[in-house]
Amino acid sequence: MQRIDSQRTLPLMIVAIVLAVSVTALAVTAVFAMSRGGWSTGWGMGSGHMGRMMGGGTNSSNAPLTAGSQAESVSIRDFTFAPGNLQIPVGATVTWTNYDDAPHTATAKDGSWDTGILNKGDTKTITFDKTGSYEYYCKVHPNMIGRLAVQ
Repeated sequence: MQRIDSQRTLPLMIVAIVLAVSVTALAVTAVFAMSRGGWSTGWGMGSGHMGRMMGGGTNSSNAPLTAGSQAESVSIRDFTFAPGNLQIPVGATVTWTNYDDAPHTATAKDGSWDTGILNKGDTKTITFDKTGSYEYYCKVHPNMIGRLAVQ
């Protein structure tokens, strides 16, 4: 019969018990926080900065309508178009400027116009010569959505 060395196994058993209790406490805390909305699981494309970078973004097309003039600007900041819901007159120009570190586009869903890739600090100006309503998005982050009404 083999003799158990209690001087070696006792410290290992204590470490195993402390580790098991710590992992269990962390799991219970995480489940509780997620059920209360305190922590994001990180699995959704729109959850947090990494989610936005991986294809998420903000749908700002339902933001309050901003009535614009002949020359308007749309900022791309924090994976959002601002203003996200812009109305301009026929013949107006809109300039998109990317302030994010990530590249973005502003692309009409119907394919009628596209800024191309805008890296940080890049701008693109487009003139709108006919009436229409355009929902647009970022090709890199398709959940970034804006709306442009030309009247």
